[in-house]
Amino acid sequence: MEEERKKESEFRIKIDRESDSYEEFVEQIKTSIEAKDQSHLKSLLDGAHPADVVTLFKDLERDEELYLFRLLSVEDQAYSLIKMEEETLESFLEELSVDEISKTLSHIETDETTYLLSYLPSAKRELVLANLSKTDSFEIRSQLGFREYSAGRLMSKDFATVNITDNVRKGIINVRKKAKEIEDIYQIYVTNEDGVLEGFIPLKDLFLTPINTKIAKITNFSIIAFHYDVDQEEVANTFKKYDLVSAAVTDDLGRIIGRITVDDVLEIVEEEASEDILLMAGVSEDERLSTPILQSVKRRIIWLNVNLLTAFVSSSVVAFFEDTIAKIVVLATLMPIVAGLGGNAGTQSVTVVIRNIATGDLSFSNWWDAVRKEFTIGVLNGLALGTVTFSMIYLVKGNLTLGLVVGTAMLVNMMVASLVGSLVPILLKGMKIDPAIASSIFVTATTDVCGFFFFLGLATVFAKYLV
Repeated sequence: MEEERKKESEFRIKIDRESDSYEEFVEQIKTSIEAKDQSHLKSLLDGAHPADVVTLFKDLERDEELYLFRLLSVEDQAYSLIKMEEETLESFLEELSVDEISKTLSHIETDETTYLLSYLPSAKRELVLANLSKTDSFEIRSQLGFREYSAGRLMSKDFATVNITDNVRKGIINVRKKAKEIEDIYQIYVTNEDGVLEGFIPLKDLFLTPINTKIAKITNFSIIAFHYDVDQEEVANTFKKYDLVSAAVTDDLGRIIGRITVDDVLEIVEEEASEDILLMAGVSEDERLSTPILQSVKRRIIWLNVNLLTAFVSSSVVAFFEDTIAKIVVLATLMPIVAGLGGNAGTQSVTVVIRNIATGDLSFSNWWDAVRKEFTIGVLNGLALGTVTFSMIYLVKGNLTLGLVVGTAMLVNMMVASLVGSLVPILLKGMKIDPAIASSIFVTATTDVCGFFFFLGLATVFAKYLV
């Protein structure tokens, strides 16, 4: 065991992209593949974890990737497929034969099998399913029938149960039989005669309890379970809130049909966070470094066009005050300050509110608390920045009125930015629209329009004092 850990550690040093030897190591891999020197390749990969092999794929051509992949054991092949990025996985599965894919599926749990098969074209998927046993094929087909991004699609059908009427001896025998098929067992689920979930028993409690004790006596009936149609984001939030490591999934009658483990939830958290970050920037959540250029352009240009429209609205506000700007040219140099800081303040509010919506801390029951807090922050920041701006402009330009106009516009725009920044995500959530998609665009447009309007409007009113 110690020797294996040492080899894994040494291999990870070799594939560290920051190291000076990385490029040389990749070149050795390429040379060995070209020479079809399998023995040398296996020595180079000694101690490699499947996930580390996937890291190497980024610097190899597709035919080199496939050659290296086929050198791995079937179990390692299965694990490496799961660790691939989505676009790489999709194209990789196209290259593998039905038989190769089928063999890998026998080494992974049903949730991982469902995940891999979802990236196959329907015709090839049917061929793979037909290549599996009738039992496995039926289970996977039923799981593919669940809604995408739901607990049913996420769950594994590999779990251990005991009957509430049994004693500990019989429970241990059942668990030992099931342990051969299950990768990790955290909890033993307790059911009645009809398979309805009653509670759970921590694994250690089952083995440390006298064997003649009734299961009912050591069952914890305070169990958290998910209906199969619950959204995966809600699953992740519940795992975080209650520090769960495993949870059951039930059908409409309350019967256990699967389980979700903490490693599945960690992947969801990463996916949801990445999705929100990309959507806030108007970028598709599916975009990767490997996405073709034209495809990326197509995905981004829609929101850029929306930005263009909002920019024309802001421009029309400025055009409305052309005469004022022509008379007082200094206004043109100060406009971006008011609009820019308002945009930043709005983005801050949007980010905080969206994060709290995502974590479940903000809902329609306490939305007013969030809006009131953000508005108060906007007022205080507006007063502080308005005062600083007024002082700097008065010192530099020597015009008290100009300083008051800019400072006041700053205060008002910061208030509007915080108010809109907190309200827009909540309104979008109420309309069943992902707040991350469009919040920042609407908020930035509002702060630009309001910033220009308040600033230039005040400048027009007090124009005779600014010349």
